[in-house]
Amino acid sequence: MLGLDKAYRWFVSSLANQLLFTYLLIIIISLMAVTLWALLTIRAESINDLSNSLKIEAVNLALEIDNDLELDSEDSRARIQKAAERRATNQGVEIIVVDSSGHVLADSSPEDKEPGAEDQKRAQENISKDTEVNEALAGIISVYKRNSPATNTKTLFVAYPVRSRGVTAGVIRIGVPITEVEQRLRKNLIVFLEIIFATGVLTVLISLWFADRFMRPVKEMSKLAKEISFSTEFTNYLPVDRRDEIGELSLSFNQMVARLKEQERIRQEFIANASHELKTPVMAIGSVVEALQAGAAEDPELRKKFLESLEKLSERQRKLIAELLDVSKLDSSPHAGWSDTIDIASVISESVEQVKAQADKKDVQMTPPQDGPNYQVLGNSSQLQRAIVNLLSNAINYTQSGGTVSVETVLSDYSLVQIQVKDSGMGIAPEDLPHVFERFYRADKSRTRELGGAGLGLAIAREIVARHHGLIDVESVVGKGTTFTITLPLVEERT
Repeated sequence: MLGLDKAYRWFVSSLANQLLFTYLLIIIISLMAVTLWALLTIRAESINDLSNSLKIEAVNLALEIDNDLELDSEDSRARIQKAAERRATNQGVEIIVVDSSGHVLADSSPEDKEPGAEDQKRAQENISKDTEVNEALAGIISVYKRNSPATNTKTLFVAYPVRSRGVTAGVIRIGVPITEVEQRLRKNLIVFLEIIFATGVLTVLISLWFADRFMRPVKEMSKLAKEISFSTEFTNYLPVDRRDEIGELSLSFNQMVARLKEQERIRQEFIANASHELKTPVMAIGSVVEALQAGAAEDPELRKKFLESLEKLSERQRKLIAELLDVSKLDSSPHAGWSDTIDIASVISESVEQVKAQADKKDVQMTPPQDGPNYQVLGNSSQLQRAIVNLLSNAINYTQSGGTVSVETVLSDYSLVQIQVKDSGMGIAPEDLPHVFERFYRADKSRTRELGGAGLGLAIAREIVARHHGLIDVESVVGKGTTFTITLPLVEERT
């Protein structure tokens, strides 16, 4: 049981072992089946060839003694006996000739050497009850095998009916031991077993080589995955030197590692930026509180100024925390509940209404979309509204007093609808355009901090749009304005 347990553990410990054992088992079963079929076929063919040669010998002997069978005299019996002995000696077989009643007329291997006793025994012996003789007396060429317990041999008999004038005048039975055939088959079996053993050894060696070649990238992959899981380091990659499925798997694994590395970089930057953004207003609030405690609270003007500063700082802190929570929810939440039918016009109208107070406070004119077709998309209405509000709020923040912010919907090709948010603000520098959707990225950091932004609004908007299977893009000219375009797949058009 201990050996079986160790063998089982070895078997399940590696995929290569399982492949090797399965491959070897299939080879052995196939070879055994082929061996069994070959041995049975060889045996059948050998017996068939032997019986055919015995039939030919019986025919030749029948042609020689057919006249003597009809005479039934001492001289005819002697000639039959002589012919049987001669052919038996030449062919190495045993020949018995019987008459139509089954009595032995000639036997190539008599037990008694005295002629008188031999003739008397032959005259008395009747073998018509033997199966092959009985069938031959009925006119059928019979082939029969019989075991001899006394000598532990197996003999093949062919009984051939000798016909004269339309009747069976006698039977020639020729027997030959098939022990030689059995011995040859046993030798062949030994040879086949040696071939199976040699093939099995060769198969094991080839299988081990293939298994090692096949499993080496998998082992390297497993080792690298363990290193990553323990150390969270993404510095190593798998060598890709194959073009088969294993090579594709290694390439995909490297791409995954690169993606994880990028995600880890983004995560670390996010934590560092979030910590910095949270620390800055906290330190500012602490400074204001210290100033108030130091006596600034006694001065009404200073107290009012510091309290207003505290209000702005706390509001900024609240917005930052809310945005961080939004980012965390988007990163961790599944897409469930994002398959509702959304009326674009309703979402835009609610978004404009939500930022109207902000626009009025800054004296920025809001231009809502003109009446037209009501487009519909699939997604989450509240989340899509949040993305549009973020774009509108950014547009208002970066637009000077007296400027304009507008929202338009445009039907694009391939059943796509575009939501365009345009402003006449300060614009974005070309070198900053590729990075505006990155988390915590700010084109003008001093200006953005003054406006209360932390660089998360556009990142949140991009994530929301992506979850709606859409794209978001930006075009901008410094000093003339910026246009953000959300492209979403259209469900249906309704007028």
